[in-house]
Amino acid sequence: MAGLSSGSGCGSSLGRCSHAVVRAVPETLAQHALRIEKGKEVDFARAEREHQLYVGVLKNKLGLQVLELPADESLPDCVFVEDVAVVCEETALITRPGAPSRRKEVDAMKRALESLNLNIVEMTDENATLDGGDVLFTGREFFVGLSKRTNQRGAEILADTFKDYAVSTVPVYDSLHLKSFCSMAGPNLIAIGSTEAAQKALKEHGSDWREDRVDFGNVKERSKRVESLDVRREG
Repeated sequence: MAGLSSGSGCGSSLGRCSHAVVRAVPETLAQHALRIEKGKEVDFARAEREHQLYVGVLKNKLGLQVLELPADESLPDCVFVEDVAVVCEETALITRPGAPSRRKEVDAMKRALESLNLNIVEMTDENATLDGGDVLFTGREFFVGLSKRTNQRGAEILADTFKDYAVSTVPVYDSLHLKSFCSMAGPNLIAIGSTEAAQKALKEHGSDWREDRVDFGNVKERSKRVESLDVRREG
């Protein structure tokens, strides 16, 4: 599940992270978490195993200091910690999630980020909504997806918080978040999906993006040859 990292060096490159914040998977995720497609069951045992593997990679492979928060069964989506804060350099913006059922998630995240001695900015404007899953930081600028979860006022508050960086908005069609179909794949490299929603966003906002295509072939066949291929929603 999504981790939220903090560190320095967010200037000319993607930066170097020192910490990650994660939250354990609540059992209520299986039945009560918000999702686009209704009726699909979540295998809780598998989700928990994959989360433990993920945390292990953060600690043992990437060498990050991981702050692990306990699950809250009253907040089925709390494992998706990225949605409730945006961190860059020494500043953390506590968001106002677009789904009202998720807004209490910010309390534990605020306490966790305060323990890391970050500068905390809270989004208190009741007209604003912002999910971290709609925020893509390239190392030089922010892209903010305008979606069902994030509105223009939320993007404006993010821009006011991180004044040293340009902020551009991107329309999000038929997807939960901006990062449902795009993410950073390396310095100066954005990976964008081939779905109709992704291509609409690229067409409307990506006129100055140079496009390279990468063929991953048949994912189902390839995944048989890979021990763990885990592509997941960030937030």
